[in-house]
Amino acid sequence: MSWRALENNTVDSIRVAVIGAGHAGRGLASYLSIHGFDVSLYNRTIANVERISKRGGINVYGLFETFANLSLVTGDIAKAIEDRDIIIIVVPAQAHTFIAKSMVPHLESGQTILLMPGRTGGALEFARFLRSHSYSDEILLGEAQTYSFVSRITGPDSVLISKVKNSTKVSAFPASHNRRFMRSLRRLPITFNMADDVMETSLDNVGAMLHPTPTILSSGLLESKEGGYNHYHDAISRTVGRLIERMDAERIRVSREFVSQPVSLLEWLRSSYDAEGTTLCDCIQSIDAYDNVGSPSTLDHRYVLEDVPTGLVPISYLGRLAGVSTPAIDAMINMACQLYDYDFWSSGRTLGNLGLEGLNPGQVQEYVRTGVIPEIYPELHDHELPDLYGLEVDEI
Repeated sequence: MSWRALENNTVDSIRVAVIGAGHAGRGLASYLSIHGFDVSLYNRTIANVERISKRGGINVYGLFETFANLSLVTGDIAKAIEDRDIIIIVVPAQAHTFIAKSMVPHLESGQTILLMPGRTGGALEFARFLRSHSYSDEILLGEAQTYSFVSRITGPDSVLISKVKNSTKVSAFPASHNRRFMRSLRRLPITFNMADDVMETSLDNVGAMLHPTPTILSSGLLESKEGGYNHYHDAISRTVGRLIERMDAERIRVSREFVSQPVSLLEWLRSSYDAEGTTLCDCIQSIDAYDNVGSPSTLDHRYVLEDVPTGLVPISYLGRLAGVSTPAIDAMINMACQLYDYDFWSSGRTLGNLGLEGLNPGQVQEYVRTGVIPEIYPELHDHELPDLYGLEVDEI
């Protein structure tokens, strides 16, 4: 949809909580502070942000050269979200369940929660915990399709912000709350586009395309050299790029069963980064913002541990729901299972985790629009038809 929350530099009185102080969380918290917002920053392990807490903020480099003041840095989630208008969750998606369980008892009526990003099914999973809260109907919940920045930690109290993306898709769950959700988010100095619903933001999960495959296929180099290469420019060669393009074509086929206008990976790169080229490899090489991105130094990294269970796995399960095969995606999930000796299929986001088990694509679309699970009627099989003919009817 074309309605947008346009980027602006105005100072707003709203108070924002950023949940998660990794690369993304530090970049987001700094960016909001630079633009005049009162920001609290939460991290589960307070030792990891001790220097930021002592200094009361973060040194920012790249697009900005300044010190970003933070009003609170804490490991207490209740304090982090107290009296906050907007709560933005920027933790790896596999931690969403932990954050939801920790946060829900302390939420307040009227707050807005944004998962940035939700990956595939984040808001659906989060909503299952939110429903237990007495104020659940008065809390706006939604997800972003991706993170709005390219940022990297450069020290214990510093971050590099190298890119602010042109726009980021967001949607509320349920989609009937979209306009209220957008009115809340438009107060932030970030450009958002309103998606139709969370199936659009979930199935436009480009991280699941860009992260796990290059990491898995570079695992030998990664382990022997402990990284030291550029994940995007070096690991996405022409051959690896063609495999990712085939995986992305499968994602698009699944998406067409649930959303009206799915966006391919190449289209997204051109829109977000002004990328140029006809192949994935060419587009990636044209993106200057990826120049300073390094690589994982160990296989214990979110590029696989997040993007397989909360990206590739639910996309595959949604494909099964819709009767769409995903052989390339499935092959990469199976390779991850073998490489890590771990069952990502059962530990990842299943249809049951997302509240979609037993639904067909039409019923899924109704659910994400309304938030109400449609009544499931038993299918009528041929052998049951003769029983209908025995029913008495009035003759006309």
